[in-house]
Amino acid sequence: MRALVQAVGALLLWLLLFGMGSAPLQAHLLNMTKVQLNLGADGTVVVDLSLDLTRAAEGGAGYYQFSRSATPLTDAALAPLLGRLAMAIDVRLDGAAIPLQVSEVRLPSTLPEAEFLSPVAWPMTEVRLRGSLPANAGGALQLRFDPAFAFEEPIALTLQRPDNGGRMTRWLVAGQLSPLFPLQANAVTVATVSEPAWQTLARYLRFGFLHIVPHGLDHMLFVVGLYLGTRRLRSLLVLVTTFTVAHSLTLILASFGALRVPASVVEPLIALSIAWIGIENLRVDRDRASRSRVLMVFAFGLLHGLGFAAALKELGLPPSNFVGALLSFNVGVELGQLVVIALALLLTFRWRQHESWRRWIVVPGSLVITLLALLWAGQRLIA
Repeated sequence: MRALVQAVGALLLWLLLFGMGSAPLQAHLLNMTKVQLNLGADGTVVVDLSLDLTRAAEGGAGYYQFSRSATPLTDAALAPLLGRLAMAIDVRLDGAAIPLQVSEVRLPSTLPEAEFLSPVAWPMTEVRLRGSLPANAGGALQLRFDPAFAFEEPIALTLQRPDNGGRMTRWLVAGQLSPLFPLQANAVTVATVSEPAWQTLARYLRFGFLHIVPHGLDHMLFVVGLYLGTRRLRSLLVLVTTFTVAHSLTLILASFGALRVPASVVEPLIALSIAWIGIENLRVDRDRASRSRVLMVFAFGLLHGLGFAAALKELGLPPSNFVGALLSFNVGVELGQLVVIALALLLTFRWRQHESWRRWIVVPGSLVITLLALLWAGQRLIA
C-alpha cells in the first residue's frame, strides 16, 4: 500500500512537469491579445490584432479546423466569428462609433494539430481591420473591447498617429475604456480616463500573477527546482526569499531604465539557470540551503528579474501611477510563486521526509527540469 501511495505521488509530479514541457519555447510569453491601431494621413483607421482564437472557436479542435481554411474571409464557419470580432472592437471618435471591417486574416496554418490541443501552446492568428474617420475629423479616439468576445487578457493596445506624430501603449482588460487619444499631433498630452488607483493596482497585480501562473512556465520550473532542492521548509523559505529579493531588484532597475541587457542574452541564460538548478539537485542531496546555493539563487534571481522587466517593458506602465503599478506587478509575481510552492507542497508534502523522497520525487523531477531547460536554452540560442 505504501509503495502504491509513493507511486501515485511521483506520477502526479511527473504529470505536472510533463504538462509544463509542452510550453512554447520563447520565455516570458503572455497568452495575451496584441492590438495596434494606426491612423493614416488620409483618415484611414487600420487595426492589427494578434490573438489566440482557441476559446472563441470553442476549443482547440475547432480552432485547428478554422486554421485549415484557405479562404477565411468567406468561409461559412469562420466568417461569423470574424464578424463578431469586428463588432467587439468598439472604436469611438468623441463618442461616435467608427465601424470596422475585417480585411485580412493570417491563420497559423502551418502548425500541427497538437499545438492547438495543447493547454499551454498559443497559436496566434493575425487579423487586420479597416475603417475610416469622418472628413476633417478632430477630437480624440477611445477604444473598448467587448467582454462578449473571448479576448485573451491582458490586451496590449498601441495607438499610433501618422508619421510618428504621437504614440500611446496601454494594458487593458475586456470591458475597460482606453485613455483618450487626441487625433491632433500638437495636442499637449494624451488625455486620460479617470481611474481609481486601486483599479490600476489590481490590474497590474493580476498581470504579474498571470505572468507566473499559468504563463510563466520557465519561472515555475525554477521555483519547483528550488522546492526539490531541500527538504527543510525553513531552507526553502530562505531560497525563495533570496530569489524574490534578487529579481525584484533587477525588475525595478530595468523598469526605470537604469539597467538594460538584450533579451538575446537574458533568455538563454534564464534557461541555463533552470538547468543548473536541476543538475545541482541531481548531484547533491541537501537537507538545508548552503551559502553557495543561496548566492547562486541570488545571481539567478537577477537574471529572472530582467526577464520580468522585458515582459513589463513591452507593454509599458501607466505614467500616472508608475511606481504603484510596478510594485503591484511584482507582488503579483510573488503571489504566483507562492501558488506554485503551495501546489508542490499539496502534492508531495507527506513524502518530503520519507526515505524514498529523493528516489521517487527529486531525481525524476530534477531530470525532467534539466532536460526541458537545456532544450529551451538550445532553441533560444538558435533563435
